Amino acid sequence: MALQASKEGIWDWDLVKKTIYYSPRVHRFLGYRKNEMPHLFEAREEYMDEESAALVEKALRRVLQEGEDLFAVEAKVRTARWGWKWFRVRGTPVRDKLGKVVRIAGSLIDISKRMIAERELAEERHLIKTLIDSIPMNVYFKDTQSRFVMANLSTAQKMGLESAEELEGKTDRDFFEEEHAGATREDELRIMESREGFTDQIEQERWEDGPDTWVKTTKHPWLGRDGEVKGIQGVTSDVSELVRTKNEQERIASQLDAQNKMMEEERQLMRLVIDSVPLNVYFKNRDYQFVIANRALTEWYGCERSEDLYDQTDRDFFTENHWAKTEADESRILQTGEPLVGEIERETWIGRSDTWVMTSKYPWRDSEGEIVGTFGVSSDVSDLIRAQQKLEKLAETFEAKNREMAAELKLAREVQLALLPDQFPRISSGGRALEFARHYQAAPDLTGEFFEVMPMGADKVGFLVCEVMGQGVRSALIVSMLRGLIEKEIASAGDAGSFLTGLNLGMSHLFVESGLEIQASAFYGVVDLASSEVQVSMAGQLCPVVVFEDGVRQLVPPEEASGPALGTLNEAEYGSVNAPLTGLRRMICFSSGVQKACNADGEEFGLTRLIETIERGGNLVKVMERVAQDVVKFSVTDEYRKAICLLGWDLTA
Repeated sequence: MALQASKEGIWDWDLVKKTIYYSPRVHRFLGYRKNEMPHLFEAREEYMDEESAALVEKALRRVLQEGEDLFAVEAKVRTARWGWKWFRVRGTPVRDKLGKVVRIAGSLIDISKRMIAERELAEERHLIKTLIDSIPMNVYFKDTQSRFVMANLSTAQKMGLESAEELEGKTDRDFFEEEHAGATREDELRIMESREGFTDQIEQERWEDGPDTWVKTTKHPWLGRDGEVKGIQGVTSDVSELVRTKNEQERIASQLDAQNKMMEEERQLMRLVIDSVPLNVYFKNRDYQFVIANRALTEWYGCERSEDLYDQTDRDFFTENHWAKTEADESRILQTGEPLVGEIERETWIGRSDTWVMTSKYPWRDSEGEIVGTFGVSSDVSDLIRAQQKLEKLAETFEAKNREMAAELKLAREVQLALLPDQFPRISSGGRALEFARHYQAAPDLTGEFFEVMPMGADKVGFLVCEVMGQGVRSALIVSMLRGLIEKEIASAGDAGSFLTGLNLGMSHLFVESGLEIQASAFYGVVDLASSEVQVSMAGQLCPVVVFEDGVRQLVPPEEASGPALGTLNEAEYGSVNAPLTGLRRMICFSSGVQKACNADGEEFGLTRLIETIERGGNLVKVMERVAQDVVKFSVTDEYRKAICLLGWDLTA
């Protein structure tokens, strides 16, 4: 009675006797006479389509070989009278004492109408999907939780996905900034509650990883057949270019005058600073013509005013032997963007004696990052070169002196290297070695963090970490001034206190001339492996973290080795302190941007977190990379705005 009520036929397959029984209803389903009835399972490839035959074979294998207790498939079967029809087939296996299947019995029912309806529905959905994917707009539906349930391909691609299926279940919070996603959610809640939408509203979209865009949006409540709200339906079209053009025009119209004034002020500031630098500083355009020159360079070229150099090139002052090389160097910088650092050049003048300079040249980039020319810094080393040439002509007894002068010249060249060297000297003595490493993560804006490593022999080295307060052109140019001062104070680099005292005096003098008020914090140390001591002196607050055999802690020099920030007091005297290297394994110096990075609650990254990160140990380069990653991750902003400057060294046996 149950089978009759369900309109199902039954079948019974005896695998031992190799016979199969079909009920009358199965005969009616298939349209075959009793003596014509095929064995559907053994002759499946003849009476079923290829896909159904494969499904039956897989289902039989699970029952016969894998021990499953249910045989279930939906198969397309060729009938005797009505062509192809769909049937749902179910069966239960009977096993002998050894677990071998000896019989399978089950039911069969016609599901053709359902399968046809499902396929027609799938085709309709495909047509609708094809239609909305062809619309040159973003079309989407969201549920009451603002999750995407359907969207066209254009919408998915806008979100950075390859298919609409990848978008399903996601919300705006997966793509946009929290503020924008939250505002969108509130709008959609209002629409669903009020059942009133809006049309052609301009919205600014703030993406999590990308520039803002603007769209013209239409949103309405999505109602089901029963009239209940199922979510939101929306259509958007991108109008970013129109909005950006409008905003740019308004910005240019309102800010052009202010920008011109700011540029003039920056230019005046730059002139004051570079004229105070005790080095030759210049800028050239892409035609190798001078466009900016400081007072020192103007006098070096024999001119009375800087303007006398403008629009001139090296061809107007030097012989072809020299200007051909300078133009070749500058052309290579313009093409590759790679600087030329610390090169000794011989200048062959027209009508003057030859001179020698130590030169560094860099690409000059505009605010958009495009190379618009070159700029350079040089210092006179003519006396050193002439002395070296004379020494080369002396007798063999003066060979030692000649080597000493060459070493001094080499040291002078190393001191002139550009900021942030990629390679460091390896200092060793008595079976121990000092190896330096650095990690520098530049800020989006110009900042004043830099470091120097100054070797003073095979077993002695000085290292400096310095941070100029503030950002922008001013701090970057102060760094350039400090580089010149460092070169002047190289003779005192062996004494930490004297070295910082000299830098402070030079900065104070320059600031008086330029009228600037800027400070710079610095930590300077000298490691002497021969005496097994480290000597340190500090200006401001830049205390490094030190790894000893018994733990990790911050190194805070005593009061006599600490002084105010450079440039604060022009007559400040900086002392130093010596400490043994016993038990010391690693030192990591860092800029203030590391310790003072803040999270969303205004809490600083702080010394404790820094020490915890360093305590995890490992390769020095990896440790500093890990510190930078932890700082950026801790910071509240999406783009960390400060430079991360780390200089460290390992003392190994």
